[in-house]
Amino acid sequence: MRDKEARFVWDLEKGARILDPAAVRLVPDTSSGLIDTKLHLAAAFRATPTTTRRPLTLGRAAIDDLTFQHLPVERALAQDRVRLLIADDVGLGKTLEAGLITSELALRGRANRILVVTTRAMLTQFQKEFWTRFSIPLSRLDSAAIRRMRNRIPAHYNVFDQFDRSIVSIDTLKRDTQIRDALKHSYWDLIIIDEAHNAAERKSAAGSNSQRAELAQLLSRRTDSLLLLTATPHDGSQESFASLIRMLDPTRVPNPTRLHRSDIEDLVVRRFRSSPEVVADIGRAVPKRQLFPRHFPLSPQEEVAYQAIADLHLDLDEEQTRGRAIDLFRTTIAKAIFSSPVACLETLERRIRGIENGTARGTDADRDRLQSLADQVAAIDTGAFSKYQELLQLLRELRWTGRAPRDRLVVFSERIATVSWLAERLRADLDLSADQMARVDGGSVEADVRTQEVIEAFGQERSPIRILIASDMASEGLNLHFQCHRLIHFDLPWSLLRFQQRNGRIDRYGQDRPPQISYFVGKSTHPKVRQMWVLEKLVAKDEAAQAGVGDPAVFLGAGDAEGEEAVVAEAVASAIGAEAFERQMDERAAEVITHMSVDDEFAALFGDYAAPAPAEAATSTDQGPPRLYLDTFTYARAMIERLSRPEETAFPEVPRIHEADRLIQLAIPADMRARDGFGYASEGAVDGRFMPEEAVGPGGRIELTDQPGVINQAISDAKAQERAWPTVQYLWDGHPILEWFADRASIFFPEHAAPVASLAGRLLPGEVAVLLHGAIPNANGAPVVDRWAVVIWSPDETVRIEEVGTFLTRTRLSENTPSRPLEDLSAAKATIPIAVDRFQTHLVDLRKAREADIERDLDAVLDRLAALETRFRTQLTLDLGDVPVGDAGMSPVEKRRLTIRRKREQEIEKLFHDWTEWFDRTRKMVADPNPHVDVKAVFVG
Repeated sequence: MRDKEARFVWDLEKGARILDPAAVRLVPDTSSGLIDTKLHLAAAFRATPTTTRRPLTLGRAAIDDLTFQHLPVERALAQDRVRLLIADDVGLGKTLEAGLITSELALRGRANRILVVTTRAMLTQFQKEFWTRFSIPLSRLDSAAIRRMRNRIPAHYNVFDQFDRSIVSIDTLKRDTQIRDALKHSYWDLIIIDEAHNAAERKSAAGSNSQRAELAQLLSRRTDSLLLLTATPHDGSQESFASLIRMLDPTRVPNPTRLHRSDIEDLVVRRFRSSPEVVADIGRAVPKRQLFPRHFPLSPQEEVAYQAIADLHLDLDEEQTRGRAIDLFRTTIAKAIFSSPVACLETLERRIRGIENGTARGTDADRDRLQSLADQVAAIDTGAFSKYQELLQLLRELRWTGRAPRDRLVVFSERIATVSWLAERLRADLDLSADQMARVDGGSVEADVRTQEVIEAFGQERSPIRILIASDMASEGLNLHFQCHRLIHFDLPWSLLRFQQRNGRIDRYGQDRPPQISYFVGKSTHPKVRQMWVLEKLVAKDEAAQAGVGDPAVFLGAGDAEGEEAVVAEAVASAIGAEAFERQMDERAAEVITHMSVDDEFAALFGDYAAPAPAEAATSTDQGPPRLYLDTFTYARAMIERLSRPEETAFPEVPRIHEADRLIQLAIPADMRARDGFGYASEGAVDGRFMPEEAVGPGGRIELTDQPGVINQAISDAKAQERAWPTVQYLWDGHPILEWFADRASIFFPEHAAPVASLAGRLLPGEVAVLLHGAIPNANGAPVVDRWAVVIWSPDETVRIEEVGTFLTRTRLSENTPSRPLEDLSAAKATIPIAVDRFQTHLVDLRKAREADIERDLDAVLDRLAALETRFRTQLTLDLGDVPVGDAGMSPVEKRRLTIRRKREQEIEKLFHDWTEWFDRTRKMVADPNPHVDVKAVFVG
């Protein structure tokens, strides 16, 4: 039942008994050099969750140690309930920051069950980053995996009960009713929602966006810890930002239209590329990007079509009552022609068919106008498509041939029709083979699997892919910079955010060449058409944001792509011209910057969040678990050597240990393999609890090293080979093989027994040292006080407690220790009850000493909750008025308002009751006068 929550009825458990730690059986250790005792203790030390708030992973993971990435970790460890929005700029390593936090929580026993929710395109990349950098295995639940799983388990089984640590796409959760229902009956230690802006409530939320927001709110209630990752935490509105804050801690949002920065400061980390701490760390490490505008004249055929669109008037647009330019069909047509003639023609023909069969709005006159326009657009053949010809000219100037494996191109277009057309035309015009051209557009039924395969291949040097043509489904989160430093916007998005997201695929930390970004700007002879072409000014504002403005949302007053597109659509539809559009953006930015200096609400939306974590967390005096071996590699080597003895059957073949290279090579043991329906180990697949199957090398072999540099090189080498996953794995405190070692070490001695050994010459004659572990749990059973100690009994019958680290150093237990026979165990046996009693008293004293601090901290938390509850109730009165004494004579509207108020009052009461109870159960310790302790080893002098 380890790591599982269960309830037992004591009266039904016949023969059950409470184990008395003083009745532990002593087993003399006869192993050479006391190796069994040492490994038994080392495994126990490492298996014990720590309670310290000091970071344990910073500077130790297989990533570059960047100081600015320390802040999210420190902020998380300062919280009792880890709830954090990491909103750093594009390309600054939000996934890595989440990996560090997850590793810290895992070392504390607070991340046994993990769920990561991301986009379809990001599944494999996120899974691989967590494994290669942090040794955190996630089971990937893509469409293929779900199909396999349903063939294995009964329909009524909860899929999330089968995987403690999994990663799934938000679209799978949204579309699959069985999996969505399983969420409601599952609970996790940690949930990470990547690209969390897709799950925020938006001003224009409808359909899939609304579903995602509802799912995210559900997930936020099914976990202890929650991390939200996004570079765009709001759409320019308080409400959208508040929806993310509400997921983290709903008690912080009395009024979603008026966020106060002081209420949420500890929940948010946000830095921009221009933030001083970021510049200090990566300013020189990231090559400066180069922007190349490509101006081209429209062809005569294009001039005719563009002029017709500029002059187009449709009856169906006159019927629009909302008055937004983005909703006009003429705007839709303009957006399509800016992409390609084929995209525009597709749009026109679909509407014409809809009008004819009665499924779309439009009059007969509209149909005739659209048909005439379709004929004009159809006249733009490949030769007359001037932007495409300019693209070919660009490739000629770059002398791009498609032969160099590290000279790859990413071409973005927001229209799938354009993506399809480009894939076909470029392949023909550049004389490329089918496997040199790839596309990612999310159009297929199993797009998640296909997209992951394409992205994996694009990052491998030996892959034949030379051009990746992508829709904006590939604009978020993906790493496309490994073999590529050239990105082409075939059509500029109508959103500054989308422009930044696209660029971030190659312009990110880890790029080793200056990113080259090209985009196209058409030039027309017709004034009205020229006035429509305003998109190049978005590029100028992106440059301003890079130079130091910070949040690019200040220019368009919206923080999501849809909102920004609506603003740009107004500029295009009204044909105000590029210069006027730029003035509008500058005026918005100036207004926001002015307000930020005096208005807390503007600062909450558009400012950075980089305040240091509380000092008491960073300077915590709690120590981590003791260590017997110098480092993880030394411990792993000793354990593997012990398990490789002829009488053992742990490994199918003898592992090889390369001391000089600090490398261990071994074949996967049978008990690390997945089990079939009858409980037998599978010949092929590894158990996903230990590692992803892609991480296992040929022949079921793996390599382990504790050298981050070797891991980074292995990751780089994997990109140059046919394998996308390195076979070398990072051996550090978080690697699951340590859990397997602990399982093996637990059977070195019988159950409810402890080793006893002689330390003659290192302890005084007649001394007995009992090494114990104990913890004081909270109401949930999680340790609040966790202690290792050695109780030493001397022949003069004095008893003292010594720190384990001091004892290990004094007795030189980690050094070569001779194994001596023990003939008389009477003194050792007699000391155990004394040691247990003394250690239990010590734990009770520690509990009492900590209770005052805990009560003080808890009082502060409860006072804060009480103040927030008062603000909630005040806001409720402002929104719905006071509660009347009686409801006699009330109008139906007043009665309905009263009903709403009473329901809302109940929700507020439950909200604050639940959070108060959580803190109460988590912070308060169980007042047991005889806390449970374990005797781990006994030594005699």
